[in-house]
Amino acid sequence: MEPNQENKTTTSNITSEPTQEKEEPKTGFGRFFSKVGYSIWIAVMIVGGIIAFLVSLLVL
Repeated sequence: MEPNQENKTTTSNITSEPTQEKEEPKTGFGRFFSKVGYSIWIAVMIVGGIIAFLVSLLVL
């Protein structure tokens, strides 16, 4: 025997409006860094990885 259970879910408290997490930088440098910063970061990580690899070969 199964008990009689009703699943009632209310969606009245759920809002479908997305919240804006990131604000646009107000300074010129901030706007430049937000557009180009990740590309620079990736390039620095690649160059650093290559240098670390070469140094590890020299240590051996």
